Amino acid sequence: LLFIYFFTLLFFLFTNDSSGMAFNRNKIATFNEGWTITHNNIIEENAVLPQNYDIPPGTTYSIERTINYEDFIYPAIRIRSSMMDVYAYIDDELIYSFDVSKNRTVLEEPLPASWQLIDIPVAKSIGKTLKITFSSPTPYFSGLLNSILIGRGEALILDIIQDNYLSIIISIFIISLSIFMLTTIFWTGKLGVTKHIVYLSTFGIAAGLWIISESTLLQIFVPNRFLIASISYVLNLVAPLIVALFFRDVVLNGYQKLMTVIGSSFFYLLILEFILQITGKVLFIESTIYSIILIGIAAIIVIICLIDEGFKKGNQKAKHYLFIFLILFVFASIIMGLFILGVYQDLGKYLAIGVLGFYLLVMGDTIASINTLIETKNKSLIYKQLAYEDYLTKGWNRTAFEQDIDKLIKNGTVFRLILLDLNHLKQINDTYGHIEGDYAIIQSYKAINESVGSNGKSYRISGDEFACIIYDTDDKLLEEYRNKINQILLETSKNKPYNIILALGTKIYDCNENFTDFYREVDIEMYKHKKILKSKEVKLT
Repeated sequence: LLFIYFFTLLFFLFTNDSSGMAFNRNKIATFNEGWTITHNNIIEENAVLPQNYDIPPGTTYSIERTINYEDFIYPAIRIRSSMMDVYAYIDDELIYSFDVSKNRTVLEEPLPASWQLIDIPVAKSIGKTLKITFSSPTPYFSGLLNSILIGRGEALILDIIQDNYLSIIISIFIISLSIFMLTTIFWTGKLGVTKHIVYLSTFGIAAGLWIISESTLLQIFVPNRFLIASISYVLNLVAPLIVALFFRDVVLNGYQKLMTVIGSSFFYLLILEFILQITGKVLFIESTIYSIILIGIAAIIVIICLIDEGFKKGNQKAKHYLFIFLILFVFASIIMGLFILGVYQDLGKYLAIGVLGFYLLVMGDTIASINTLIETKNKSLIYKQLAYEDYLTKGWNRTAFEQDIDKLIKNGTVFRLILLDLNHLKQINDTYGHIEGDYAIIQSYKAINESVGSNGKSYRISGDEFACIIYDTDDKLLEEYRNKINQILLETSKNKPYNIILALGTKIYDCNENFTDFYREVDIEMYKHKKILKSKEVKLT
């Protein structure tokens, strides 16, 4: 249902006419034509962006053009700098700088890929030359020139959000649902599928953050250089680590050790890449190829294990998750291919769609598992209730009585036992029918239970016999119980052609006594009281 609901929502998002509802995009325009590009001692005039040249890392290359009213219709330009130093000049006067290595210390921070918003003082710069230089220390991005937009500052920022609204919706949905599921299990207690939910929820949070990071949105919400530069690379290994643990503990019964090895491999590679990064030996971007190789190998191993357990060993859950995992595998393969080909722009979108499909299918399976577990627990509670509940009075039965007595004796607890017997039940049944007899039994139990309240526990232990365990052994309280029971039954019998009367016997249990002998003594006391009542000719009226 979640799957159907969310994709129905996406359908309406794509097909519904949103004219007039979006932020005004008329205040931005592409600014890719008419540039003079200088690289490798080559000058290209009237060049069109984007471009990608073969330029050695650390080498500076530039773009420039003359400032005029016709082209510079707005006061700011937006550039995506991919791990680059960016400097902007007007006639050799520096107006903007972004040093990708700024504030780096002995511990080398990762290089961020970020948006650069450059304000252009158009009015006082007409006829002058705008020059922007680039330099990247990594061969992955050295020589890259991304598209440029011109516009007003707020419009350029809103454009980033609007271009990535699908990724925003998916990531917020996944993260919110994951946090809700985690909160639910911690508030309601363990349901028996805690690991299942914890793995899925942590994967959802990790994947949601990865989507936000890859959609170039993180800089807008959290302008932290280290976080922007590192989160994608860290989550590249954290997410598959969680998936490996999920398959180990939830799906693959026969390959738990192998899944542990795979999960450990991701963990140790993450530590290694982090150490290489902060020591300046290998950048995150350069070690990503090893992450991709490990993810590919791990995915193939998981698929083989799922096929083996699902089709050879009859693990139905493995069969089910083979289909689900293949969805994630296909999209992950697309992302890896795009990365290797140097196409970075749409990685977040492809991942968002793949993760959403995987997440919803697994979440649907999780919810189904929870529902099944709840139904099983409810049935168990019903059966347990039936085992200890008297079918007529809906109170506790003899089984519950004997179990509670055993606990009290084992714990050495002193308590008062009261045994009660309903007088004249046979005569009531014979004279007025079993419906009235049942009524007398039910009212007797209600009177006993109401009188004792929270000071003890009441039971129906046979047809016309009841028992009470009282934790306070004070004799004054006993008289209060006795008087209250008689008062309630007198009121209950007022409109009946018979009296409901209970004979009562009681004694305080000493931990050193034999309970069988003790019980017999209480029973004798109860029957003595019964004879006294009969001698007073308490009978049907």
